[in-house]
Amino acid sequence: MASNLWHHVLATISIAYLVKFTSAPSKSDDEGKCELVGTFSLLTQAFLGLLCLLSLIVKRFYEYPVRRTWPVWFFDVSKQVIGALGVHVFNVLLSILKALPNDAVPYGDSLPDPCEGDDDCGADPCDWYFLSIVLDCTIGVYVLYVVLMGVSRVCKRVFHITQLESGEYGPNPHKPSVTAYFKQLAVYFGSLMITKFVLYGFVECFETQLLWITSHILLAWLDEYPNEVEIFIVMFVVPVFMNCLQLILVDNFIQNQFVLETNSKLNREHMQHVDDEQLERDLEREFERLVKSHSPERSYSSVDN
Repeated sequence: MASNLWHHVLATISIAYLVKFTSAPSKSDDEGKCELVGTFSLLTQAFLGLLCLLSLIVKRFYEYPVRRTWPVWFFDVSKQVIGALGVHVFNVLLSILKALPNDAVPYGDSLPDPCEGDDDCGADPCDWYFLSIVLDCTIGVYVLYVVLMGVSRVCKRVFHITQLESGEYGPNPHKPSVTAYFKQLAVYFGSLMITKFVLYGFVECFETQLLWITSHILLAWLDEYPNEVEIFIVMFVVPVFMNCLQLILVDNFIQNQFVLETNSKLNREHMQHVDDEQLERDLEREFERLVKSHSPERSYSSVDN
């Protein structure tokens, strides 16, 4: 989901001190555990956020021949930023809560422990954070697309809300409509929340299996390294690749579809034209090669000289 794109920059800063002061455990209690807060984590996430922004800027410059204006581009990107802020809080708090023992959570002692009998299971917030990222950037993107289309259709057909065509902010692309933007932002943010709860329900249904795969297979090799290595892998290396791809995919279906389809059509026609020209040049070279292969030998033709 697009939630991961900017949560590394904005939301972590906003909740880091809250988490740090409310759950600051001793070093002996957290030995060998991944922390989602701290200077190293914040710096790593801030750098990741800059890379994500760079990928969107690069994508804009590759929009050809029709390119979104900077105001329209800013409106499109800010949807993901604002949506990510809310969902990131959900992700981090869920990661921390899921890593706590049941007796540390209100009414938790009455809940079944999916990791009962396994001392390593559920002990590391990075396991849950990594799981959230993987789900958000894979099936989460598809779920978000389906939910966004469904919510938009309901709002237009049932509630007769106008200006919900994503990426369209009025006739003047240099002065996009703020009203249209906030309507689309509300629909997008609501779709993100619905998507996140769908993914949360999926995790709850297969909690034991997903956590075991994450902690014992996907991230098990990181246990022998310092905490900083695990944080760097879980909160930088993996997200930087998955989030950039996810960011581009989400941007494709929240931007103006007319611009996207026009560029795709013109680029296909251009590539077809280039292919035709290349084919013609290849045929000419092949013809010249055949002519040379059947021409008299150079030594024989020199007799005339």
